[in-house]
Amino acid sequence: MFKVPEINRRYTLKTRPESLPSDENFNIEECEILPPPPGKLLIKTLMVALSPWQNQRMKDFKNYTKPFKIGELIDCDVLGQVINGDADGYIPGQLVTGRLGWQEYAVASPDQLIAVSAEFHEKLWLTALSSPGLTAYCALDLFGRPMPGQTLVVTSAAGAVGSFAVQLGKLAGMRVIGITGNKDKSRKVIEQLGADDCLEHTDPTFAHNLAIACPDGVNLFFDTLGGPIADAVFENLAKYAQVLVVGRTISNNSERPDLDPINMRQLWAKEASIKGFSRYSYPERWEFARERMMALCRENKITTIDHLEDGFEKTPTALRDMLMGNCAGKVLVRYSDRS
Repeated sequence: MFKVPEINRRYTLKTRPESLPSDENFNIEECEILPPPPGKLLIKTLMVALSPWQNQRMKDFKNYTKPFKIGELIDCDVLGQVINGDADGYIPGQLVTGRLGWQEYAVASPDQLIAVSAEFHEKLWLTALSSPGLTAYCALDLFGRPMPGQTLVVTSAAGAVGSFAVQLGKLAGMRVIGITGNKDKSRKVIEQLGADDCLEHTDPTFAHNLAIACPDGVNLFFDTLGGPIADAVFENLAKYAQVLVVGRTISNNSERPDLDPINMRQLWAKEASIKGFSRYSYPERWEFARERMMALCRENKITTIDHLEDGFEKTPTALRDMLMGNCAGKVLVRYSDRS
């Protein structure tokens, strides 16, 4: 029998951030931990996964999902441990993942959870086998049409999603050029992820360097940033290029996300195709994508990059640091150790 504290702590939205979130935008609420009702489980949060879409949902503008309401729990994927409860297929001590939010304990039904297999490292269930890996796989598999020998450019190439897009592109035989914010990230993208080259968008000669790195143009552009970085890539599109818009972190972090620039002139001139993508529109593909990513992990063909912070209180700061580009890979916050 696991010892359970009397009080649960959770983060809820207090005010909407104008650009980047800060501690002042959140409330830490305390509530009594009660035994779960029949058919449900009490889950202790071990780690939470932070993502740019959490900041997007804190703002009240049109997006692919509804914004958080004031007072609502901040949503996210978590790695948790079953503490107690009565639900078929789950036993106390078992590890699970689910969308349970920024809280130390959660009550969940079995249909909210995925049982974690000990075959894979715990972190993989919040990285390669969770939203980052599945997003990259589904986007490229459904709409990217990777072709051996062609050039793929990936923004935020050291980020949670971009790092998997880089590797999947290389596995498909593509020439992969990453884009990051600093030399340390670029080194990781080349040395750990296998990219052919990686450029820093902070370099004053970025546009020139990009043109040199892509002499035959960009055939496939995997973009999670938007803004002027995407516009620079558009200037180097090859004829009939494919553009996958998988995120808009730069514009969504700004005070006016509706003013995101798009280089329509080059899209027209190169007769390029542009496709917005959210994996949440394709739930029927998730299990297939997870099985494929599992196979690649078993074969040691996938590497993960992550940044781990410790402590419930670190969550807002860790999110802000991620949005500012201060971290490489998937940002995780450890709330507790296994019981």
